[in-house]
Amino acid sequence: MFFISVVIENLKEAIIGESNAKRKYELFAEKALNDGFPEIAHLFKAISIAESIHIKNHLKAIEEITKKSVDLNAIVNIEEKILKKQVRNTRNNLIQAIAGETFEFKKIYKGFMKNAKKNDVYLAEFSFDLARMAEIVHSKLYIRFLKKLDKEEHFEDIDIYVCRICGNVELKKIPKICSNCEHDQKFFMKA
Repeated sequence: MFFISVVIENLKEAIIGESNAKRKYELFAEKALNDGFPEIAHLFKAISIAESIHIKNHLKAIEEITKKSVDLNAIVNIEEKILKKQVRNTRNNLIQAIAGETFEFKKIYKGFMKNAKKNDVYLAEFSFDLARMAEIVHSKLYIRFLKKLDKEEHFEDIDIYVCRICGNVELKKIPKICSNCEHDQKFFMKA
């Protein structure tokens, strides 16, 4: 049970990180709107929804592994003042988001997946992998929007969709199958 407790702690750390990212992206969305970038605000909001899906998946994994109900508020304490101090202009917020998502998929989730695999906790490994795959997509989308912003290109108002299973984000149209979790298009919601 000791080794499984490491995986449970990793799941809790992931929940804390995703919860902070979710709230930070909500704040970044407000700032982007105030800065006159509603399309970037839309992306921040969509990815904040995706982060809530990662939270849900990690919570379900803990409950299934421990066979106990888990209270999100017992795990997460969002320090709003600290997050608000991190809000800058929209360009800098995109850079922060890219750094955060990249750190998650390159370092955090890889380590968590390794611990879960080593301890044969495949449900946690799966939850971590779904989130990691989505974080790669999130990072690429933020990079794409940053490049457009830097080139002063026009942002068109587009539909953004989020997979309710893994938190994958798609622009303009719903794919027939999610490229991350391979679920049907009916699992996508419009953000």
